[in-house]
Amino acid sequence: MSAIKLGAWGLGRIGSVHLKHFAAQSDMYEVVAGCDIEQPKVDRVVAEYGCAGYTSAEKLLADPNVELVIIATRSLTHVADALQALEAGKVVLLEKPIAMSCMEIEQLREADCAYPGKLFFLHNHRFEPAMQQVFGIVRSGILGDIIEVKLCRHHTFSRRADWQAYLRYGGGQLSNWGSHIIDHALQFIGGPVKDIWGNLKGVNTIADAETHVKVLLTGENGIVVDLEISNNVALPGDFCTVYGSRGSLICADEKQIRLRYLEPGFEFPEATAATDSPPLEGGHWADADLPWRDETQAVEPDTSMWAYVEVETARHLYRTLREGVPFPIANADALEVSRIIQVVKEQNPEFKWG
Repeated sequence: MSAIKLGAWGLGRIGSVHLKHFAAQSDMYEVVAGCDIEQPKVDRVVAEYGCAGYTSAEKLLADPNVELVIIATRSLTHVADALQALEAGKVVLLEKPIAMSCMEIEQLREADCAYPGKLFFLHNHRFEPAMQQVFGIVRSGILGDIIEVKLCRHHTFSRRADWQAYLRYGGGQLSNWGSHIIDHALQFIGGPVKDIWGNLKGVNTIADAETHVKVLLTGENGIVVDLEISNNVALPGDFCTVYGSRGSLICADEKQIRLRYLEPGFEFPEATAATDSPPLEGGHWADADLPWRDETQAVEPDTSMWAYVEVETARHLYRTLREGVPFPIANADALEVSRIIQVVKEQNPEFKWG
């Protein structure tokens, strides 16, 4: 099968990361063009990949060699840029945040219907090795029915000092990392979300964007996900904690997963709860000695998470475009993530998004 001819629109930090890892899959992708409003960035990509270079999006989209466009422009233009590329007949892989308003969510929903199989969303952190392994453990059923999940993405205690510190440019932790962690949360819930509660804070901030995000999601099935995203936590919390009806897991550092769960096949014996006064010693609990299994799993593969999520995204997208295999990041999932982000924004009106 032929390689996908790739053009990158937006050659800044994250655009360069995507380009590097997609280009490394040379049997699947060929970099044929790069586009940015800054000529030095274009020159660098042309020199590195031997591709065409443009400072005009119109010229990039008119290039017949370009089949797929990875859009990594500034957040506020993501939707407009995606629509322009789709109208030009290109396949689009859109960087998050995929939308900045309810209106833009609807525009993407309409575009997805108008251009079936052409629009994809870059929620690449779905493929984090630790999270994939946790999802597999949950699916195995050994933890029983999931009760609650806690997710922490506590970054380095520091102050953001670029455009991401400004709401008027689409910055802030909710837009930047909320897309990824809310996507994880929805995978645990596995169905419609009933309740959304969010609280945002700007702590030690240089500009006006939020730096600390707290969101509680409750599914119609009763599963609760408590998530935090912050660069204001000096002692980071555990990456992921899952409570189930038959056991729990803790992944503290994305390197190991600790589990404690009841022996498969064990059933609780019948018991009744007494209504009279309990004895002075003992007698409070029906299960004095349960058959626990304690286990520690190393997260596999033991590799750079940052590189792995890029390569997995590239691999899955290639299989979708060349083999017809469904892309794991369903567009409905990504649009639901954006809807939840908009609800949290509305719950925190003191932050003035553009």
